[in-house]
Amino acid sequence: MIKEGKMMDFLMTGDFSHVQARVYIILAMWAIMCIAVCVDLWAGVDSAKARGEKIYSGGLRRTFAKLGDYWRIQVMALIFDLIGGFIPWYNLPYASMLVTAAIVLIELRSVWENEKAKKSNVAKLPEAIRAIIQCADAKTASELLEKLKEATDGQKTA
Repeated sequence: MIKEGKMMDFLMTGDFSHVQARVYIILAMWAIMCIAVCVDLWAGVDSAKARGEKIYSGGLRRTFAKLGDYWRIQVMALIFDLIGGFIPWYNLPYASMLVTAAIVLIELRSVWENEKAKKSNVAKLPEAIRAIIQCADAKTASELLEKLKEATDGQKTA
């Protein structure tokens, strides 16, 4: 006789304890995913501040878009886990756990890249060179060059 899965036991007996445990595990995986994305956002903001960049809402929008993408993948894993619940040996939400681990690894790499960027030579550039890099148009660049010329002329006479 084939042993029935826990999901079949639930459907036959109404014992919700095993299903409840799976729901808690899946919710924990989703919470871990959100925490990983938030840590990446935090690292990105911290890295941008260290490089002297302005913080715009674009990063926050990208974070929400990324969360949306991750949610869709997590829902597909949830569907796989629901189907797996009818298989006797599939006793945990393995797909959700695997997808969450992959997402955490992706976010870990992003945090690592942000830390490298924060410590790069660009973050250590003098303020004048950083201002030159951030010039948006020719007028701003020429004004900045005038300021630099005045500063260097002042240093030569001193």
